[in-house]
Amino acid sequence: MRKARVCIFMLLAVSLLVLPGCWGSRETDEVAFVLAMGFDKGEKENLVVTVMIANPKVLAGISSEEGGGGEGGGGALIYSVESYAPLAALDLLNTTVDRRVSFLHTKAFLFSEELAREGLAKWIHPLNRYRELRGTSQVFICRGKARDFIEKNKPVLELSPTKQIELLNMMSKENGLYHNTKFSEFYDDTKSDSIHPSIPLVAIHEGGLESAKPGIGRGGEATPGKYIAGEVPIAGPNQSQVIGSAVFKGDKMVGILNGQETRYYLVLRGLFGRGITAIPDPLDPNLPVGLLVSQSRSPQYTTIIDPEGNVTINVDIYKEPEIISITSGYNYEDPTNKELLEVSFIQQTQKGLLDLIRRTQEEFGTDIFGFGKQVKRKFWTVQTWKEYQWLDRYAEASINVTVHSKIRRTGLQLETKPTTGGE
Repeated sequence: MRKARVCIFMLLAVSLLVLPGCWGSRETDEVAFVLAMGFDKGEKENLVVTVMIANPKVLAGISSEEGGGGEGGGGALIYSVESYAPLAALDLLNTTVDRRVSFLHTKAFLFSEELAREGLAKWIHPLNRYRELRGTSQVFICRGKARDFIEKNKPVLELSPTKQIELLNMMSKENGLYHNTKFSEFYDDTKSDSIHPSIPLVAIHEGGLESAKPGIGRGGEATPGKYIAGEVPIAGPNQSQVIGSAVFKGDKMVGILNGQETRYYLVLRGLFGRGITAIPDPLDPNLPVGLLVSQSRSPQYTTIIDPEGNVTINVDIYKEPEIISITSGYNYEDPTNKELLEVSFIQQTQKGLLDLIRRTQEEFGTDIFGFGKQVKRKFWTVQTWKEYQWLDRYAEASINVTVHSKIRRTGLQLETKPTTGGE
């Protein structure tokens, strides 16, 4: 008996030496880490895959004169290859790149608009199965070529391109002009029976300030979100822009939302952080009143299904604006005037939300808001829910929105007084 115990102990001891071995491990100087990956339509039903690979010499502080520089600048090298599938491109890249190409640190996947309108299922399904892919990676739709965006995107404030992608997650909450979409979220939504996907738009702005749209005094909108990526009138060292959303029906892109519509979309989903906007001055419609708007609480839904299967959804939205500028000089800190401003803000917001809902019903036929998740709760079994075919019925649903808003803060001024001495 004692000998048996000794033998078992020896076997366990040997197992401890063998089991922890990292037999498939690689040294860091044997791996080329892909930071971002772009996909464009190629010839003969092929795919053009563009990768941004971390350049360890530049990231370590070694100058290009010492051999650390390369195409792409910053801390990355950029390569493009044409292949029949995304993962097959990895081995083709290794005919030039002398390290094993890895997705372990990939932060972003970019698909061209042309590719997205044809459908992304045959490209994202292989990626989702691959063991190195991170489901938390961000997904973007590029207006134009994804390859051009990756090559021309030059974040001047960041040494590492990955830092730029991480900061984009934070800026979505700061301005609400685009929605962060993770790869796993997009993949799941393409399979869902209660919501359609949406992905943020990126583009390169080739011009300068000439793309500006009319201001409020010339019939334009009193909001900074009236643009989509590639149209924002900015002149500067970096031409890349992120604003707006691509609307999908299944795996195919069917439309585009500008920045303001994206804000309304985020509000209806309860994902809006805050952002600066404006409304026409109620006492002088040719001038704007600037507001810093936040979502004070999550949307509240009331869902009704009648015996014929018709759906009515009532949505209560809660927003809290803060006055940050009054161009006209009227005293909107006064309770009476403040109430006038609140009513004007509620009316404009309510109209914008309803217009967006009607557009998704009539133009796109897509429930990107996830109303189906509310309707789904009314069904007792999965089978009856699937038979109902909500995504096909969404366009016929009656959706009502009520906005609740209260101005509680007026910036650093308690009262606006008229300017004296002028005529």
